[in-house]
Amino acid sequence: MRCKSDTVFQGMVMRHLFLVLIALVPVSTVRAEAVDVARHLDAELRDRLDQVEAPLIAARQSLPDCEDGCVTPREAIAMAYAAGEGERTPGRFLLDVLSGGQSMDGELEDLFFVNSIHGYAQFGTLTIAFERDAMWALLRRARSCGGGQVQGNGIEVRGCHRLAPSDLTMFTMMERLGNRRIVVDGEVRLQWIDARTGRPRPKANKRGENELGYYQVWVRVHDADQVGFVYDD
Repeated sequence: MRCKSDTVFQGMVMRHLFLVLIALVPVSTVRAEAVDVARHLDAELRDRLDQVEAPLIAARQSLPDCEDGCVTPREAIAMAYAAGEGERTPGRFLLDVLSGGQSMDGELEDLFFVNSIHGYAQFGTLTIAFERDAMWALLRRARSCGGGQVQGNGIEVRGCHRLAPSDLTMFTMMERLGNRRIVVDGEVRLQWIDARTGRPRPKANKRGENELGYYQVWVRVHDADQVGFVYDD
């Protein structure tokens, strides 16, 4: 599988984001790419992204993990395009894991991916790219479970997984992480993905060629300590 702002933004449609994004991005071929993509966004996609963003904006106002500020997927995309290709911007990123995937070989190496929306190739997706060891360590973490209920003198904990699965695949990963809310410390950046059905890359390669493909917005995780779980209970 080839993978791959609080109140001011609340209630605003996706078009507002792209006006902000385009104003922030330096005059460059990357800015031209952002303008072009924004023009092609359909209403259905904007609505879906708004539905994903709204609960995160509401939640971060009271999350201890976000006392110093958390970045939503929409904001992360604006940050990445504002910086441009080859640049990284640090932050703490808040998202719900709605899809995932795995790269077995090629330029993307042996990585595992979780995404903020369904459809990793859609503009508007924040992708968290895990190195294999980081994913193993995250799934082994004892507190990889939801809250509990007080019963008598004890606490009944629900949904705990104290051991990593015996086989690490995108399916076992999503069994543990699917629909979980997480915070990730890292650096957001643009990641070019080659795709024959994409657009010419704004930045030519060393041979002067503009390969076909598209930008994804990535935060790379090399250590499980970069990731924290947000619990509802």
